[in-house]
Amino acid sequence: MRTEQEILASILSVATNDENIRAVVRTDLLPVREYLYTYNFCFVVNNVEKYDDNRVFASCFSERILLYRADQNYPEMFPNAKAHLMVFRDGITIVIHAMDKAAFLDRYNGNQEHENVWFSDTYQKILDKDNLLPDVERLEESQTLFAQVPSETEFNHTTDEFWWVLKTFVEYLLREELPSTMFYLNVAVRDLLNRMLRWYIFLQSGCPVDMGILDSHLGNLLEKDLYLLYRKTYPDADITHIWDACDAIVRLWRQTGQRVAEQCGFLYPHETETNMLAFIQNLKARKQKDQESLND
Repeated sequence: MRTEQEILASILSVATNDENIRAVVRTDLLPVREYLYTYNFCFVVNNVEKYDDNRVFASCFSERILLYRADQNYPEMFPNAKAHLMVFRDGITIVIHAMDKAAFLDRYNGNQEHENVWFSDTYQKILDKDNLLPDVERLEESQTLFAQVPSETEFNHTTDEFWWVLKTFVEYLLREELPSTMFYLNVAVRDLLNRMLRWYIFLQSGCPVDMGILDSHLGNLLEKDLYLLYRKTYPDADITHIWDACDAIVRLWRQTGQRVAEQCGFLYPHETETNMLAFIQNLKARKQKDQESLND
């Protein structure tokens, strides 16, 4: 496997010899993660369309076994940019975003309209042929730092949304429609649960918290008993286990939601919780009754 120095040397060699490339900025400068050997770069170029050709980096960085053109799948996320995500046989991944100067500065300054956790916000300029770019060095990741306290309105709206999507998840579960059930569980419901957990963790710590990409640091930030409960929210495809996960979600939501409300001086909506749990229980009872009628 090639070393970091070898990768940087090959990047600079290609960029130096291509008159269209005017600057190179390395991104995602976090410490190397285990089993992840990915190097990310922004090429600031004169002619962006040149890099719409899939062959442009086909052989200059060793034997490529996969090219994924993220800009073609999600063009709204890559204005005036071409994204070449490449995997090489020796275990190295290289990501190159070719873009014009304005697009690069928009990304660096956080001016893009969409929110994208996949873009690192660490930057280091390693080539600038014309002094084209200002000082863009940023060596500490800030994107995953969380330091927010909900307003009372935001807290209440989030709680209402949680019970709505949990109800919808239960409806799919009762029909045993597994794809929709797991989507609601692991996307719609979990997104709101993780939002409550972020509020809880920040309020407990009293200082900005590094949640990690996609909240990957939850295991280190939650108390042991809460994290064990959180793990129970991930079931397999067994219907009984999914119901157990639902129960774990409700318990975790209640425990952290009550604490967030208490620390912020809000009233936790106990009545809404009681009513919605009764509603869900009635749905379960109705299904059981229907099944018993079919068996008679």
